[in-house]
Amino acid sequence: MTSGGQTSATSNRVVTVVQGVCAVSITPNGQDSVFAMGGDQVSFGFTITNAGNQAYTLPISATGSGLTPAPEVVLYLDTNGNGVVDAGETPVSSVNLPADGMAKVVARVQVATGTQGQALVNLVASCGNGGDQATATATVQVSPPPTLNVTKSFTPALVKPGTETTVNVSTTNSSTYASREVILTDPLAEEVAQGLVFVPGSASSNIGVIEYTADGSTWSVTAPNVVMGIRVRVDALAPAASINLTFKMRAEEKADGKKILNVATASSSGQSVSGQATADVRYLPGVAIGPVGKPLAPEGTPEDSQTRPFAVVGKELCFDHTVQNTGDVKDNFRITITFPAGAATTTLYGADGKALVQPIALNPNETALVRVCYTPTQASPIDARITVNGDRGTSNTTRDLVTDVQSGLPELKKSYVATSVDLQNQPITLKDGATVAVGDTVTYTLSVKNPYTRALTNVQVSDPIPAHVNFVSASDSGVRSGVQGEEVVTWNLGTLQPGETRTLTIVTKVSDRSVDGENLKNIFNMTSTELGTAPLPSNEVNTPVWNAQLIINKDVSSKLVVYGDRLTYTLRIRNASATTAIESATLTDVPMKGLLYLPGTATLDGKPLADPTIMNGVMQWNVGSIPASGEIVVTYDMRVTPEASGDLLNIATVTGVGAGGAAKAIASNRAQATAKLDPLKFAPLADLIGIVFVDRNRNGLFEAGLDTPVERARVILAGGRLVLTDTKGRYHFANVPTGTWALRLDPNTTPYPPLQKPQEGGLDGTQTVHVRGLTSVDFPLAPLGGDITAIRRTTLTMGDVKVEKAVYAVKDGYVVTIKITTPGALTDFHMEDPLPGGATLKEGRNTLSTNLSAGETNLTYHFDWTGAPNAATTDPIVSWRY
Repeated sequence: MTSGGQTSATSNRVVTVVQGVCAVSITPNGQDSVFAMGGDQVSFGFTITNAGNQAYTLPISATGSGLTPAPEVVLYLDTNGNGVVDAGETPVSSVNLPADGMAKVVARVQVATGTQGQALVNLVASCGNGGDQATATATVQVSPPPTLNVTKSFTPALVKPGTETTVNVSTTNSSTYASREVILTDPLAEEVAQGLVFVPGSASSNIGVIEYTADGSTWSVTAPNVVMGIRVRVDALAPAASINLTFKMRAEEKADGKKILNVATASSSGQSVSGQATADVRYLPGVAIGPVGKPLAPEGTPEDSQTRPFAVVGKELCFDHTVQNTGDVKDNFRITITFPAGAATTTLYGADGKALVQPIALNPNETALVRVCYTPTQASPIDARITVNGDRGTSNTTRDLVTDVQSGLPELKKSYVATSVDLQNQPITLKDGATVAVGDTVTYTLSVKNPYTRALTNVQVSDPIPAHVNFVSASDSGVRSGVQGEEVVTWNLGTLQPGETRTLTIVTKVSDRSVDGENLKNIFNMTSTELGTAPLPSNEVNTPVWNAQLIINKDVSSKLVVYGDRLTYTLRIRNASATTAIESATLTDVPMKGLLYLPGTATLDGKPLADPTIMNGVMQWNVGSIPASGEIVVTYDMRVTPEASGDLLNIATVTGVGAGGAAKAIASNRAQATAKLDPLKFAPLADLIGIVFVDRNRNGLFEAGLDTPVERARVILAGGRLVLTDTKGRYHFANVPTGTWALRLDPNTTPYPPLQKPQEGGLDGTQTVHVRGLTSVDFPLAPLGGDITAIRRTTLTMGDVKVEKAVYAVKDGYVVTIKITTPGALTDFHMEDPLPGGATLKEGRNTLSTNLSAGETNLTYHFDWTGAPNAATTDPIVSWRY
C-alpha cells in the first residue's frame, strides 16, 4: 500500500430474495337486487384487480343459486367497460393481469322460465392452486310471469262475399305484475289465400305501435299493398291493462262457402298465448214458390195450394205460380213437377207466354211467373207437386189439384146459309158450296153444347168474322168489336149447364173488299174456366167468292190514216175471274162518223164471226161464253170514208152474265182505239236523205270501205226539224214540202271539219238544196290531221288519157280508187289493175272492159292481203283501140 494512494476492499456478499405474492380483489360486492321475470336475461358488471406484485393469470367463475333450476351465469370480458355484453365479446374463464392491473367482466344471468323467488349470483376470482381468492355476489329478485290471454272475434261472423267484417283482437295482463314487451300478432296469409283480405287503412289500436308485414318476417309501420299480417307492439303492459286491435277484412267471391279460421298470438317474456275465431263466408240462398202473387205462403198449408174442380182429357188446363228468390245472392232455379204416372202431360210457360227457359236466373227478391199447364191423358184426378230447386241447394214446393177429369170436348158446330138476288132482283137461296158475290148475304149459325155432367162456367164464345164481309147483326146480344175488316163478335154466355145447347147467329154481307177466287173462311172459339185459357175452335166453314171482271184492250192497225184506208181493229177480252165463267157475252162497238164496217171481216179467235147487228151506228156481236181466266180475240175491219175528220175514236165494251150462285150482269171496262186522219198526205211532199261521212280521199263521194260513216251527228233542217244519223251515218227527213231548203250539220256533234262545197255559199257545214221527190244531200268531212291512210298514189298518162290510182290501208285490208279521165270516147277500152301476190278481192272490181265515154270514170275495190304494206301497190295496165 502506498502512502496517499487509493485502497479498495471487498465485504462479504449479502443476497436478498424478493418472492412473488398473488393477491386478487373483486368489486363491487353485494350489488343491489335486480328484478326480473322467469325467462329474463340480466347482467351485472364487476371489476377484478390483481393486487399481487407480479402479473398473474387469474381463473374466474360464476354460479347461480336459490332457484330451481338454478340460473345459468356466463362471464364475458367487458372490453369497452359499458357493463353489457356487446357484439364480438366472447365468454371468458380467466383474465391475464399485470401487477395492480384491473379487468372489467360482465356476468349475464339467464333466469329459467317459470321460476320465481330470489336468485344469488356468486363470482369467484383466484390465484389458483389453493392461493388467494376473492368473491362477490349479486341478487336477482324473480317475480312470477304476467298472465296474458287473447280474445278474437269477427263482427259479423257470417260474412257474405263482397261485404266486410270487423276483426277485434285483444290481450290483457291479468296478473299483479307489469309485463315486459308484449307483441300481439295476427298472421293473415292463410286468410288472404282463401279470399278474406285486409281492408287498407282500417286498423287501429288503443295503445302501442301497429306494424304490417307482406312476407311474415319483415315488419314496418307502413302497410304494404297486400297485408299478410298485422301486429301491435308495446314496451310493457301494466296489470289489468289490455291491447285492443281492430281492423276490417273483406270477403272476396272465391271465399264463398268457406269457414276461415284466424289465430292471433300474444307473446311476452318467452311465453305466448293464442286466441282464435272463425269467419263463415257464404251467401244465404233461399227460394219460395206458391200460387201467383203468394210465393211466401207457408209450405204444405191450404194457402200454398190451388184447386180446380174440373178438367177435360186432352184439353190444356193451366195454373199460375210465382217463384221468388228469398236469398241474398243471385241463383239459378229449376222447376220439377211430380204427379201420378200417366195422369197428364205438362208444359211450362214464362210470363211472355213462350216455353219456359230453364234455369230461371233470379236476383235477390226477384220474382218470376211460371205457368204450369196440364193436358190430362185419362179421366182421373191430378194431384201435382211443383218443386223449385236452386243451384245453391235450396228448394220449396207448392201443390196443384184437379179434382175431376172427364173425357170428351164440348160440341161446337158452325154452318152458314147464303142468299142473293137474281137478274129480276128477286131473293134466292144459294146451294151449299155455291159461290157468293159482292152484296150477297151470309148468315152464320153457331151451336155450343156442354156434354159433361158438370156445368161449364164463365163460358165465352167469340167469332172473328171474315175480313171481306161486313157485319149486319148478331143474336143474343152479341157484341161487335174491332175496325172494319178485323171485326169480332163476342157472347158472354155465363154458365152452361150439363147437356145444355146454345145456338147463336151472325148476319153479314159480302163486301166489295172481297177478292175473286178467295174462300171466306170462318170458325168460332169457346173458352170457359174449366177449359183453360186456350180457346176451343169449332169446325171451319168455307164460302167461295166470285168477283167477276171483264177486261178489254183494243188496238188499231194504223195510227195515221187517209181517206179510203182500211183499218183492222183487234179486241182482246179477258175474264179475270179465277172461278166463274162469263155467259152470253155481248160486244158493243161505237165507231165515230167516217168509219164504215166492212161486212164479212169479223173473226172470233181467228174463226169467222157473224156480222154485227148495227143500229144507229152501234155495232153488237154475241161472242158466247168466256171461261174463268180465259180470253177471246175479236177482229174486224173498217173503211175511212170522206166523212171522217180529226181523230177517229172507236170505243168498245163487253157485257155478260156471271154463272156463280146467281146470274148477275157483268160489264167490262171501256176500251178505245184512235186513228188520226192526215189528209195532207195528198200534198206535194218529198223526202230528204243523205249521209255524213269522213271523206278520206276528199273526192266528195262516199266510198264504202274507205270512207267512215259518222254516227249520231245532228242535221238541222230550216224550220227547226232535226235528226241524228244512224250507225251508217244516214239521216232522213220525211214529208218535206218541195222547194228550196237549207240544211246544217251541227259542228258540236262531230270532231271532223266539213269539206268546203259550192252549195255551202261560204258557210261551212251548211248546204242549200232544191227538194223535189227524193233528194240526197251528203256531208263529207275532212279527216283529222293525223289520219293518214294513203299508202301510194300513182298517175298513168298517155296522150290526153290519164289514169290516177290511190291505195288506202283500212281496218280489214286495203281500198283502191282509180279515176280515168279522157277528153274523147275510147273504143274497146280495157284496164286491168293486178292485185299483189296472194291478195284476195273482197268487194268491187279491179278490171274494166268497155267502150269508154268521154269524161271521168271512177272505180273502187277492196282487197285483203297480209303482205308488207309497201308491196300493196301495183301499176295498172290500160289499152284501147284507135
